[in-house]
Amino acid sequence: MTPGPAIASTEIDHPTLGPSVSVFDDRRGALRHLLMSAGMAAGGILGLIVGGNDLRTAEGSTGSLLVILGLLLVIYGGTEVQATIVRLRTRTSLIIGDTGFEDPSIAGPVAWEEVKSVDFETVGRGNPKAVRVQLDNPRDFAMRHELSRTARLRLKMNGGALYVARGALMPTPEVLELMDGRLGESRQVDREPGAPKRRPSRRSSRR
Repeated sequence: MTPGPAIASTEIDHPTLGPSVSVFDDRRGALRHLLMSAGMAAGGILGLIVGGNDLRTAEGSTGSLLVILGLLLVIYGGTEVQATIVRLRTRTSLIIGDTGFEDPSIAGPVAWEEVKSVDFETVGRGNPKAVRVQLDNPRDFAMRHELSRTARLRLKMNGGALYVARGALMPTPEVLELMDGRLGESRQVDREPGAPKRRPSRRSSRR
């Protein structure tokens, strides 16, 4: 018998987000990405070693270039390794609920009121592999969720946006449709007279 298709998501009752959809992660894809990122970091270390030797032998221009490229590879590869290790700690890639969403790389749920808009990933070519979440106030968001220095730098480089559901089993268009629908419903509720402000607590349900 051939194995059936992997289950992409399931409905859950989240303790802070309410009725939610838990989107599962592609474990094989995460392992491949981990190996690729580790290889990039190792290549960066090799570039630093070779570039350092060139600098010592008066090959200034070549050595400087190798050192710069090596340093960039080490930073990018090392960051991706750390992010992928965090990703592998949970089976869930994303939880999308009534009052917000929860991503494994962020401490605590993200409230819909913190989100300005959601759209497809716009970088690179081909089909989008992630959902771009534009934050309403990135600086306050970074402080509220206690982002690390690396995460703050990545947020700034992304123009104040988060990229979520990268590597999820659910197709990106379906994830975006689900998030956009929940975001629209949240704003509709907030526009109703006397509607209380809804913000998820910092409690996380990740296991």
